[in-house]
Amino acid sequence: MNEFIHNFGIDWKLLLAQAINFTILLFLLKKFAFGPLMKMLKTRREEIEKGITLTRDAEITMKRVNEDREEVLLGARGEALGIIQKAEEDASEKRVGIVQGAEHQAEKMLDEAKRRLEEEKGKIKDEVYKDTRELVRAATVHVLGKMSASERDEKLIEEALKELKATYK
Repeated sequence: MNEFIHNFGIDWKLLLAQAINFTILLFLLKKFAFGPLMKMLKTRREEIEKGITLTRDAEITMKRVNEDREEVLLGARGEALGIIQKAEEDASEKRVGIVQGAEHQAEKMLDEAKRRLEEEKGKIKDEVYKDTRELVRAATVHVLGKMSASERDEKLIEEALKELKATYK
């Protein structure tokens, strides 16, 4: 083996120093480079796992929020439909009330028009009665000539008017 070491030009002292240097370098690299690097990788892995967990939790929360939102929207739609239906019912009731009010108003106006018509009819009858009385008196005076029997004239006029009233009624 000595010969082997000598043939290859290996110096055992140098080899031992290199082994010690390598061990020291390995210790230093492990302590100052590899150790912090592994610690940083471990921290990063934990952060990534934490991020993945948070993402999963956020997805679950989003699903719940979406489900809750859909439930709220369905409830709001139902409530909106109820409000619309109530508004339609109220509008229908008001429309019926307005129509009834208009019918009542029309009946009142019709009754008022009938009453006025009856008043006018009465006034016209009175005027016709007066005018007829004067005409009958004038005709009687003309027909009877110069007779001065005032009583007879009045009785004839009254009878003629009674017949005239009976005709108009």
